[in-house]
Amino acid sequence: MLHEDKRRFMRMMVNAKARLTILESGLTFDGKCHDLSATGLSIEVTEPVEANTMMEIHIDSTSAAIPPLNAHANVVRCSQEQDGQYVLGLEITQFN
Repeated sequence: MLHEDKRRFMRMMVNAKARLTILESGLTFDGKCHDLSATGLSIEVTEPVEANTMMEIHIDSTSAAIPPLNAHANVVRCSQEQDGQYVLGLEITQFN
């Protein structure tokens, strides 16, 4: 049986360092962005983050031709992986 991906936008594998800031508290920490699309991204972090937490996301670009990503995003899911890390599913709400 084939699994059909029903996302409206293709996901691009990124594997880049991300800087996350929780907007309500100002707490800043690092993560690793695994993939990115026009409307969302997934980031691996060491601590869990509650759903519906608004965050500012910053990902530097490795190319002078591509600007860094600065966006506000809402945590839609947080799941723990077997290695103890957490993967956040984020929906982009605003590009800065």
